[in-house]
Amino acid sequence: MKKKAFGHYRSLLVENSRFRNLWLGQTVSYTGNSIYDIALMWFVFEQTGSSVQVALILVAGFLPEVLVGMFFGALADRWNRKRLMQVADLVQAGVLGLLALSFYFDTFHMWQLYAVTILLSLASLLFSIANGAWLPELVAKEQLLTANSLFSTSRQITRLVGSALGGILVAMVGATTAIAFDAVTFLVSFAFLQMISYQPVVRNESSSHAEKSLVQDIGEGIRWLLGQRVLVMLVLIGTLSNVALGPTNVLPAMYIKTDLQADAYALGIFDAAIGLGLLVGGIVMGMLSPKKVGLWFVAGLGLEGGGMLVVSVAPSLEVACVGNFLLGFAVMMAALPMGTLLQVLTPSGMRGRVNSIMSLGLNLSIPITYGGVGMLAGELGSRVSYALGGGLLVACLVIGLASSQVRQSDLSVPAPSQAHSA
Repeated sequence: MKKKAFGHYRSLLVENSRFRNLWLGQTVSYTGNSIYDIALMWFVFEQTGSSVQVALILVAGFLPEVLVGMFFGALADRWNRKRLMQVADLVQAGVLGLLALSFYFDTFHMWQLYAVTILLSLASLLFSIANGAWLPELVAKEQLLTANSLFSTSRQITRLVGSALGGILVAMVGATTAIAFDAVTFLVSFAFLQMISYQPVVRNESSSHAEKSLVQDIGEGIRWLLGQRVLVMLVLIGTLSNVALGPTNVLPAMYIKTDLQADAYALGIFDAAIGLGLLVGGIVMGMLSPKKVGLWFVAGLGLEGGGMLVVSVAPSLEVACVGNFLLGFAVMMAALPMGTLLQVLTPSGMRGRVNSIMSLGLNLSIPITYGGVGMLAGELGSRVSYALGGGLLVACLVIGLASSQVRQSDLSVPAPSQAHSA
């Protein structure tokens, strides 16, 4: 059974050169991004001494998705997706290269970092939307969940390796070299993309974009999505679960210091536990590659709630880490099936728009949630906040089980034709 499970990965990487080149390029790029994140946080805090500045940089990176995500989705449905991804790689390489040069020649000003962050976020968003829309054309439907799992696994492994490597690079040679290294990784990604042949999807004439504006394209995508009840339910449940997971992003430091009376070392272990859970969960989902993704999705929501409840009552760091590991594992149980189902159910000519619309819907709650969680924890404490989040996730489980369309979602269901759906 174990050999057969790992065979999913082997056959995908060995037999599918198009996917393999995409995966290799992204793995290199993920590593560079992890190094850059460490260099950025260290540089900003070293220059300003303010954690608020670090937070503002993160907010600047979030805004582009809210403002232009749906337009990028429309572009991904109109144009060559491979070329869009290569343009995004070149933009990110160029922007990071200029940033490294400004550090090297001591011409850097803080406003430049906000501009760089916004440009990087825009390019990354364009790449992500085009990649998500193109991936189902590169792999067979029965291998799609495994492919998504490989990307997730690479992201988690490179996060661990890249963070450590980033710390070493910044300590030994400074932030400038670390940022320049990240720029080079995008050129590597560009080169791997160049080796992939692009086969444009033949679209039905009724879905031609020739006489439509981008706004009309977006409207068409919204109307199509609203007509798909199962996807609407996934957005609603996913948004609620994002709200419920707010404490896991905002409160770990408060929880460790105030409730467990521990130090920064304990915080690192606590964070590593959820990272390990994300890694293991991604690997397991890829090995099993289940077809009944609806059941896995709702089961993942329930296990997420259980993990948060364990954290809320944990008497020690060890027990809290068990809860955080379960939480990370469960996030992959829920997220990978939901993302794969979206790719399967959406016609290729609509995939860019629908991906961007759903992503916007899922993420709009995040900034409000973070602020609300902070205020709630100030009044009730972090343990109660974790418990409330766990309870909301259990409610999401109940909602998912109550919806037969969500519960019975299966990857064997054929994607509806665009002409019929539009």
